[in-house]
Amino acid sequence: MSSRRTLILVGAIALGAFAAFALLNYVRGIEDDVYKDAQPVEVLMAARDIPEGTPATDALAAMEVKEIPLEIRPATFIPPEQTDQLAGLVALNDIPANQIIVDGLFVDPTVVQLSFRDQVPSGNVAISVSVDQVRAVGGFLQPGDEVNLMVVHDGQGCQQQPTAAGGEDTGAPPLLDDGITEPSDYCTFTQPARYVFQRVEILAIGDRRQLQPGEQAPEETLSPQGGTITFMVPNEAAQLIASIAPEDIYLTLLPEDYQAEPLPALTEDDLQGPTPAEDPSRLTPYGPDGYIEGDAVATTGG
Repeated sequence: MSSRRTLILVGAIALGAFAAFALLNYVRGIEDDVYKDAQPVEVLMAARDIPEGTPATDALAAMEVKEIPLEIRPATFIPPEQTDQLAGLVALNDIPANQIIVDGLFVDPTVVQLSFRDQVPSGNVAISVSVDQVRAVGGFLQPGDEVNLMVVHDGQGCQQQPTAAGGEDTGAPPLLDDGITEPSDYCTFTQPARYVFQRVEILAIGDRRQLQPGEQAPEETLSPQGGTITFMVPNEAAQLIASIAPEDIYLTLLPEDYQAEPLPALTEDDLQGPTPAEDPSRLTPYGPDGYIEGDAVATTGG
């Protein structure tokens, strides 16, 4: 009787051990499945917002490698080491920050159709004027350039005309007793100019426009081009530009480091007094010493 009880006890212990072993394996299997799905994997993620149309080569600078659990990794993710497959593509839509980069977010540039209206930011309008090459910096302006816009008026500089006997206007400067004309009476500046706006952005010239993301510039030699110039300005500025006769518009091209500052209108002394070349304190456009190294514009060549 005693040995029988012993056998039963041994069997119960063995059965319990087997059940415990089976339960342990079952739990470990579940844990393995859980840990397998939770193990970290690397993905590409947008570190900040990426606008629609951004070339992938530029967008890569706005991405970073992040670790996320395997279970939430999209099936169409793009591995961080395989970004070469994005070459030549552009963002199909705006990509928000923290978005995982997957197939379909970047497409061929031809798929992204942008209208000319898309180049005009909110709060601005596009307005076109016809300016000939001479008044448009020789026609060498390009879309994206910034210019100062001046207005000129023919015949406004001659306000002192000598008269002959009987009061007839001769149209010539008066003669002094020794036959020399008075410098202050010369009609040197016959079309006084006045700045209307500074740093006006050119949106397009003729059929040339600013390149969109992903577009390549044509390989062609820069050639002079005048004609229709389209500016991007606020509505009120467009109203003022439209109030100027196109033939009175004169443009000056600005360097990248140009700083806008008030530019006063010409005075009577400017128009009828000595010219800069006659003024010892001025002499040249750059001052009495002429252009010297260290001024705002750097020169190249001889």
